[in-house]
Amino acid sequence: MNIAASRTAGAPTARAQVQWSLRWESELRLSDHAELAEFFRKSYGPTGAFNAQPFEGNRSWAGARPEVRVIGYDARGIAAHIGLLRRFIKIG
Repeated sequence: MNIAASRTAGAPTARAQVQWSLRWESELRLSDHAELAEFFRKSYGPTGAFNAQPFEGNRSWAGARPEVRVIGYDARGIAAHIGLLRRFIKIG
């Protein structure tokens, strides 16, 4: 799957190659959690230190832990993340 890279002054107009991986939470290793935590700290840190705080150490979730993750990798590491969390609702 190709995803267009954002264009900045002087940047080439190439498209970044992104490889997607569907992973169950139980399949992730500690190194995977560490890489995801770093990705989230870099992503949320610029919006405020408090926003990046849940991802300190190797914690790769803030609040409920996802069951399934879709992770996009490019040449520099993690480029995208989607976490899926199942919720059960009781009616009546």
